Amino acid sequence: GGSNSSSSSLTSLIALPSQYRTNPQLQTQFCAVMAALCLCSPSHVPRVVNGLKDVVAAMKRFPENVTLQRHACLAVRNAASSARTTSVDVQTMLLELGVGRCLKRAGVERGCVDEAYAE
Repeated sequence: GGSNSSSSSLTSLIALPSQYRTNPQLQTQFCAVMAALCLCSPSHVPRVVNGLKDVVAAMKRFPENVTLQRHACLAVRNAASSARTTSVDVQTMLLELGVGRCLKRAGVERGCVDEAYAE
């Protein structure tokens, strides 16, 4: 019961950003949900790896949106931290997607410095 429902919900959630690529509000909320999900449910990180690709894409697409950048930085940090306990190499995938440049860019925005440079 609950496991299939949870899996289906995660699948639906991960599909959202690709359907609304040009909507900064939805992209911001998606990044916030990913940040919370990776922090509160580290076991879900391997199941939401594709969502992290959308987080990085949103960072690139909306570089001036400070709120989105802050939530995206938290999502990246939480996923990378949580992934240390899983077999998924999230850190390498994020680096290959160019997240380093995104984090540096976000780090110059007021309101994102702490999130962009957190270990």
